[in-house]
Amino acid sequence: MRFLAYALLILGVIAFLYGQIRFLVVAYNRNLWWFFGCLFVPPVAWLFFFLNLKATIRPFAISIGGLIMAGLGAWMSGLVRPP
Repeated sequence: MRFLAYALLILGVIAFLYGQIRFLVVAYNRNLWWFFGCLFVPPVAWLFFFLNLKATIRPFAISIGGLIMAGLGAWMSGLVRPP
């Protein structure tokens, strides 16, 4: 069971990073200023997300799915206990 938990944790982190990289690729394809803004200023990333919802919804969904998967794996492995 612990192997499954660690596998979920690792796959979740990989999926999260993949989604974030895809999001930055979309920002880079729009404009270099959007890329640097999304990379260094979190409110700019949210603004870019809402202004370009059609192009950014898929990378965002992959990132959220990866976070959920990593959180579930961390919980199953005992690394994180809910309060």
